[in-house]
Amino acid sequence: MIQGITNREEALQVINQACHCTDEDQEWKKKCQELFPNVITVTTSKKVRDVTNKALMMVDGEADATQHTNQLSDLTLPIMDKVNILLNDNKFEELEEVKPDNRENQNDHIYFKVTRDILGLYFHCLQNQNLPPETLTMPVSEMVMKLKPNYTLTFLDMAWSGRRGKLYIWVNPNTREARQFVDLCTGQRGSSFLNTQLTRVWNKGKAGECVFGGNYDSGVNKMLSSDGYCDDEWRVMFMSHTDKSGEFIINTKGKSPIFGINIGFVYMGHTVLKKAAQLSDITQVTVVDCGVKVDV
Repeated sequence: MIQGITNREEALQVINQACHCTDEDQEWKKKCQELFPNVITVTTSKKVRDVTNKALMMVDGEADATQHTNQLSDLTLPIMDKVNILLNDNKFEELEEVKPDNRENQNDHIYFKVTRDILGLYFHCLQNQNLPPETLTMPVSEMVMKLKPNYTLTFLDMAWSGRRGKLYIWVNPNTREARQFVDLCTGQRGSSFLNTQLTRVWNKGKAGECVFGGNYDSGVNKMLSSDGYCDDEWRVMFMSHTDKSGEFIINTKGKSPIFGINIGFVYMGHTVLKKAAQLSDITQVTVVDCGVKVDV
């Protein structure tokens, strides 16, 4: 009977049936005590309990879904409260669709995936996804509001030959180039670093070593002008002498004489990039995930 339940009314019928079974169970125990007064009957019908509990869970679940929907539509509810509702629901952890500026098909369903650990929330690169109708969502604009005005923590998840590791980059979003880097991490404008490769290592193993990545052929949002070379180790720059709009460079061994637009620095994941730089073919390294992290 439980397997066939599809709505609240059927669940209530099962509960009524369970109550009837419970009455019969109590009558049976009473007769046992009359026939065997020296024996304490401790048997309880497990089947009755199971039926009742499952039916109640279905009723509660239906009520919870309605409650969650109402809570998510409450504009006064803080974003973290809404995120907790989504993550505790054990459904898809997604955000509401947006229409990126450069998408040819404006009807695409684009969603952020949201994950969480002790460090905070991770908003993964926007992708086309078909979500079940019961999936809970919230506006992408609320994620954008959580980004810090001075620094945004981005991440690039890299993989090669069975290895995988995350590179965290603090980006100062106060320049157009830095904001473009963040956009390429989130995919908000259509293009992203997702599935791109690291392209080369300059001055490999020597002072001034640099790793290049993010190169793709879209030609969208070409870089502007250079503001000079980056003189700190683990600084991140956007390249300006190329029409590849997403190419970046990271200094891995001291100062670099290569010109670019300084946008931030590597916060964590230095070892990941060092190992990648040692590969005989760094183009094996692919960005399999990217996005931004916000504190909770």
